[in-house]
Amino acid sequence: MNVRVLVVDDSTDLRRLVTAIITAHDQGWNVVGAAADGQQALQAAQHLHPDLILLDLSMPVMDGLEALPRLRESVPDATVVVLTGFAGDAAQDAALAAGAHGYLEKDAMVATLIPRLQTILSERQEHATADPE
Repeated sequence: MNVRVLVVDDSTDLRRLVTAIITAHDQGWNVVGAAADGQQALQAAQHLHPDLILLDLSMPVMDGLEALPRLRESVPDATVVVLTGFAGDAAQDAALAAGAHGYLEKDAMVATLIPRLQTILSERQEHATADPE
């Protein structure tokens, strides 16, 4: 499965780490772009048309919660997964209410990122097949 990924986080180190994890996965997944805030994410998404957007919540200029519904509108076929350091139900509930397809905490990311993303993508694909709009 080819998956075009856009990584959105204000931390350069985290963007590099996520890119390295995805590149090491080597199953047709490609990081096609990166952005440091929600505004850059919108521009990149419109230009790159990613399949998967990994989106941080806490960023300057435009945070993830503000960018999320705009990304969903701009690239409606993309799966948007919040990847954040915020733990807790309130942040997760807010992200899902804003249109995220999934919510992953950064703390255990290295070992679990790819399997968890595969599950989210698979569930979304099954849902779309079962209930075409």
